[in-house]
Amino acid sequence: MAESAPTAARAPFSEPVILTPASATTQLRLLLSPRGQGFRNVLARGEQRDLYAGLGLIGFAFWLLIFGSVYFLVGKFLDIEGFGPFLARKLMEMLLASLFVMLTFSNIITALSTYYLSEDLELILSLPVSRPTFHYARFVDTLTQSSWMMGLFGFPVFLAYGLRSEAGPAYYSALLFAVPSLLMLSTNIGITVSTILVNVFPARRTRELMVLLAMLTMAALFVLLRSLRPERLVNAQEFENAAAYVAQLALPAPVLFPPRWASDLISATMLYQPFPWASALLLLTGLLASSAIARWTTAWGFDTGWSRSQEARSARFYRSKVFDTLVLAVPRSWRPHLSKELRVFVRDPAQWSQIFLLMGVCGVCLVSIHALPLDAFQGQLLASIKQAMSFLNLGMGGFVMAAIAARFNFAAVSREGRAFWLVRSGPIDPATLLRAKSVLGFVPMLLVGQVVTIGSGLMLEAPGWLLAIESVTMVFMAYAMSGLAVSLGAIWPDFRADTAARASTGPAAVFFMVLALTLNFVVLALEVVGFYAGYVGNYAGAGAAAVAVVALCTFVGTWPIERAARTLWASGL
Repeated sequence: MAESAPTAARAPFSEPVILTPASATTQLRLLLSPRGQGFRNVLARGEQRDLYAGLGLIGFAFWLLIFGSVYFLVGKFLDIEGFGPFLARKLMEMLLASLFVMLTFSNIITALSTYYLSEDLELILSLPVSRPTFHYARFVDTLTQSSWMMGLFGFPVFLAYGLRSEAGPAYYSALLFAVPSLLMLSTNIGITVSTILVNVFPARRTRELMVLLAMLTMAALFVLLRSLRPERLVNAQEFENAAAYVAQLALPAPVLFPPRWASDLISATMLYQPFPWASALLLLTGLLASSAIARWTTAWGFDTGWSRSQEARSARFYRSKVFDTLVLAVPRSWRPHLSKELRVFVRDPAQWSQIFLLMGVCGVCLVSIHALPLDAFQGQLLASIKQAMSFLNLGMGGFVMAAIAARFNFAAVSREGRAFWLVRSGPIDPATLLRAKSVLGFVPMLLVGQVVTIGSGLMLEAPGWLLAIESVTMVFMAYAMSGLAVSLGAIWPDFRADTAARASTGPAAVFFMVLALTLNFVVLALEVVGFYAGYVGNYAGAGAAAVAVVALCTFVGTWPIERAARTLWASGL
């Protein structure tokens, strides 16, 4: 029996299928069509149509913001005589290198899902589909899922570069070659690495491991980059001479590093420099070689890897009484739900590994506050600026809490998956269920919010009364955002998502982020009005502003849960 599983996995490909180019193209199109047809059906039936329209408007506004910011920054670089083009080129190289590293991690995780853990694999592997057709269909699926964000929001960056530097047609032609090549190269690397890993470790454990490594890497990079104070790169006056300044910047990327090839090609055509034929050929041959290696690796290791991926997840910690003890402080009706959520959270590394990312975010915020150039101010002006900066950190804390709520609370209902019918058929009050789920995200939100606001306030030597107000505000904002996130996640659940990360990246999650950031802005504005009223002696106005903050946060954290509970139970899922 132990040897029969790989044989069964190889069955769809055991006999070679001879296909003409036309039939292979047709099969590839059919394998790729379900996603497009599903999206088209959603729009045709009107499901979440308004949500997608709002998401499109938000994305376009963000697109314009990126374009304007990069256009302004590149213009400032190019205006610097002598060093301007060098700075613009260095920025392009850093941008491509960062995106390439993140895309490679993303492609490894996505390839594990599309090649080995996708729910439609049993159906596809039972069809008379050739191995190359299957591979290229999964390749396109992996490339689309992991790289669409860079293609969409990277476009305004490259467009701003071209328009601000008045680049010619050669620049845009180079973009059409360099950017897709870089995206496909990172996808090939992700497929190759995932195939090798899944033949050594079980696919589910491998994906969990890669998610954990991605979180650790991102947290470390955030803290490292912020501790290096990259804003110094645009201030040559901090260096003793121009030679030291150039030496600080001119740290070349490795010769065999694909982002360097793309950066050389794009920068040379943008600045009307000699065409870098060597970089272009390296990028082309690297793409072809990585495609061949990914194809050969999949042909070698797919059967065994897919067989190993069928292992079930072990049920760890399910008998531990620690979780039952931890929930004694909440109401009795909440305890079974919260105890189950804690067990699922601890058992899944994709969930608890987020703690490292939260630690990295807190580190970035505190390091950024520590690096503020406040030494240029003296006396009462310095004290006022420190108090203002400490107060404005409420906005930073609210932004971080909104991101945490989107990751934990919004996907709380979707994490039930296909087992939601068990919850739905039980004698459970839906409002109680949603409130219990909101607690799991409320605790890390509150901790991170307090660390960011109180920690930065202590570093800025803020007075005690200001720290107390910030602390209380964070409590109410955490309550409001946790309730709002769980509510919207219950109104638009995604029970087909295989991970919580995928469930928290849809249009409904973006809509929540917009509402959460709006709430953050409104609370901050009310706090500013209250402080100003107290400063001029209008204590009644200050009290009214404080009451408005408490009432708004209480309403946002309470009423949407009641509405979402009725909607979730009435949906008949």
